[in-house]
Amino acid sequence: MARRPLVFGLGVGGIITVIVLAMIAGAVSTAYTSSSTFCANCHEMTTRYVSWTRSTHAAVECMDCHAGVGLTGYIKAKLGGLQQAWQHNFGEIGNIVAHVEDPVCMKCHYFSKDPQYSHDPQFGNDRLFVPSKLHQAHFADADSICTACHVGMVHGSVVTGGVPIKQRVCDECHVRKKVYVEAKL
Repeated sequence: MARRPLVFGLGVGGIITVIVLAMIAGAVSTAYTSSSTFCANCHEMTTRYVSWTRSTHAAVECMDCHAGVGLTGYIKAKLGGLQQAWQHNFGEIGNIVAHVEDPVCMKCHYFSKDPQYSHDPQFGNDRLFVPSKLHQAHFADADSICTACHVGMVHGSVVTGGVPIKQRVCDECHVRKKVYVEAKL
């Protein structure tokens, strides 16, 4: 009895070759679609890309912040990106909104939300260290997330990149929460 080919005339060696090539293609395409330059391919992202390149976070890839933490965050970001690519090509993309959670910020920036924590002088002028004095007043408040104040840090202005926190951001939050103390930056 003649031996029949497994799939479409491929033998075991051919099937293994197809699997290996598919794995390589998957790895290469995953790496490429995780790059910031790939994110800039869609016209909807142009202003965000330009402001990012001029911000203090220009060396940080888009996926480093927008993928969340861990494998779950990465998979969610990839699925969200696939949905946006579909909408870009076959529909109306609308307003793109991406949230960055505190644990993502704390992958690079280090500080403690422990109210007993005090500034450690060993960090000196390290830009990744978040000074605790101003931040400590907000640590107990679950609504005080990094991006509540630092919303324009990366995607603030296409001219200058990130924009500093403005006093009105503090004032609006204090009024909304009915916390009537002098809020000074």
